[in-house]
Amino acid sequence: MNKELLTEDEHKILFLLANNYNRKDIAKKLNISYSKCRNTVNKLCEKFETDNTIICLLKAIEEGFIKL
Repeated sequence: MNKELLTEDEHKILFLLANNYNRKDIAKKLNISYSKCRNTVNKLCEKFETDNTIICLLKAIEEGFIKL
């Protein structure tokens, strides 16, 4: 997947998920609603062709979207 296909919010949320933040804490940290956070995570899972957040994170790491 092309890195440019992810929005700035999606990049931020991926990074926070990879750093053990849950959706509620991500929403607070980014000053967005919980539902926006949840919807963005769902969109990320769709983009990485999975319905599992952990698999989504693993794919993001493998494809270079997240550096640990």
